[in-house]
Amino acid sequence: MPVGNLDKGDKVEITRGGDSSLWFPASVVRPFPAKHKGQIYVEYETLTSGESEPKRLREYVSAANVRPFPPVELHRFFMAGDNVDVFHENAWRRGTIAAVLENSRYSVSFDGAVKEFEFEHWNLRLHRDWDDGSWVPPFHQQIKPREMKLKIKFSGRTSEINFLKGSTVEIRSVKEGYQGSWYTAVIVDSAGAGKFLVEYQTLRTGDGAEHLKENVGASDIRPFPPETRQIDRFKQFQEVDVWHKDGWWVGHIIKVLDDYNYAVHFMNRNEGMTVEHSKLRPHQDWIDGKWVAASKRSSGLEVKSRGRETKFKLKDGGIASEAKFSKGMTVEVKSNEEGYQGSWFTAVIVGSMGKDKFLVEYQTLKTEDETELLKEKADASCIRPCPPIIQRVDRFKPLEKVDAWYNDGWWVGLISKILDSINYAVYFWTTNEELEFGHFNLRPHQEWIGGKWIADFRKKLPALSLKPRPGKLNRQNDLLPPETNYFSEGMKVEVKSDEEGYSGSWYPAVIVGSEGTGKYVVEYRTLKADNGGIKLLKEETHALCIRPSPPVIQRVDPYEPFEKVDAWYNAGWWVGGVCKVLQGSKYAIYIKGSNEVLEFQHSDLRPHQDWTDGKWIIPCMPTSVPVEGYITGMIMNFTEDGAKLESSLVLTLVSFLIFLSLSIAVV
Repeated sequence: MPVGNLDKGDKVEITRGGDSSLWFPASVVRPFPAKHKGQIYVEYETLTSGESEPKRLREYVSAANVRPFPPVELHRFFMAGDNVDVFHENAWRRGTIAAVLENSRYSVSFDGAVKEFEFEHWNLRLHRDWDDGSWVPPFHQQIKPREMKLKIKFSGRTSEINFLKGSTVEIRSVKEGYQGSWYTAVIVDSAGAGKFLVEYQTLRTGDGAEHLKENVGASDIRPFPPETRQIDRFKQFQEVDVWHKDGWWVGHIIKVLDDYNYAVHFMNRNEGMTVEHSKLRPHQDWIDGKWVAASKRSSGLEVKSRGRETKFKLKDGGIASEAKFSKGMTVEVKSNEEGYQGSWFTAVIVGSMGKDKFLVEYQTLKTEDETELLKEKADASCIRPCPPIIQRVDRFKPLEKVDAWYNDGWWVGLISKILDSINYAVYFWTTNEELEFGHFNLRPHQEWIGGKWIADFRKKLPALSLKPRPGKLNRQNDLLPPETNYFSEGMKVEVKSDEEGYSGSWYPAVIVGSEGTGKYVVEYRTLKADNGGIKLLKEETHALCIRPSPPVIQRVDPYEPFEKVDAWYNAGWWVGGVCKVLQGSKYAIYIKGSNEVLEFQHSDLRPHQDWTDGKWIIPCMPTSVPVEGYITGMIMNFTEDGAKLESSLVLTLVSFLIFLSLSIAVV
């Protein structure tokens, strides 16, 4: 009996050659074309055409030989004598259960065959006929077994789920090489302590004898998503799930190919592959107890257009990169554009455009009209090879430096809070924001230094002699006493350290309470309570050591020599001055508090601002004193307490003084 309405992409079964006992799985390519009345154009899933380059067979078939693909019945067991369909030699064949064997295996006999064959339970289904638009025998709803209530946290929010014993779910893998992939399973029973015994439907034990069973934490379980059919082609940049290695993997369509094939980029694995339409499904997220399509998710920050040409300047790490970039090479490109500073975007080298410049095609960014991948020029200094994948099976640690996948790129931040086993709060010092991320949207931060990748957790940082103790008022400073109750609970602030060796450093914090008499309790966003703990430091702080968080100013233009800046260093902002402008958007900065000259990237600096009379003021070169006196004062200020600058920096200061003097004389 022919089927009714069919759409492109629908899964069906086809009988061929007049043998109604054989049904071949296929999908609809074109339903009921005008030139072929009563026929359907299909693509077989198990039959191929061609010998040198075999492709899936496509052909027109009579609608009378087509039926829908039957629903999957989970936990259907069979008895001797049951009529079944067996998946054998690329098709479903009608047979009869001859005997029930061990390890979920059955002996099956076929009409006209003398020999019996053994099959696993997974390759069997109850035989049904498609008659007059319905299945015979019909599919009956299973009786609901006992109910289990489970609370699961996703994205930092708690939602109550009613799991049923025997219900179909999806399990997230945390194993190395498989992180972020989801596998269909069935709840077998509760294992206690927030864990459940599940039986996978596509994974088997090492000997292949039976389906794999294991205990899984509740945070790695979600309900089975509803079926969402994608009849038309998937769109470029659409977020999808890819059926790969017996599970679903999250990726993005980076290019739509011919014949319903797509180039897909996997975020967590930083690699791509060509995938057929039939192996994709629209991506959905389980949020607040509901399934939300990826296209309907809202982002916490406004995504700014990057359609115009942007001049990137990058120097990541301490030594100039000697990487050679060739056409077709996958790389990462850094942005110093306002709103995007410090972020990295995956791209492919399209070609060279002269000395130290390349044309790149981004893999996750598109043009303003959203019709194609964005292409633009990039300096070699802002290009680096893609970092090697470090599969992080264990949890990230508090204040660990990570890259977070956000707005189609990787953004550098710090783990500020561990929300649960798979979710974190990440603090971004460049924007003074804290956002929530799942474990699989993070990667360990690595830096490209001297032509090598160095993981941040393996770097040897310069050690300071003292532990920072911000908020302790050791001497009178230049802050004006704030008004009573100026700071309120929940307010973002910065707390100053007056400790020797830390003078001039400010640490991001949040007001969590008032102690009266000009004192407040603050929680630092980048300092831990102790070396081995996971909690952030909380302490009582004098109001004279607190100021509001300054407005975010992301400087696009280069900093100038002798300009006063704040540099992100050892979990805080340190006041310093630009000694020398280096190549690749790097600077030599004199840090007065630690009495040393260090190199910083452009994205780790911000224009210095002073909190004066309740206002933020950006200091500038004074006009009421001679220039010579101003520069001499800077040199003395940079070299007080016995500090010694290298000769090249001193020469830079002297040369700048002579240049200014000559310029003033000419004017």
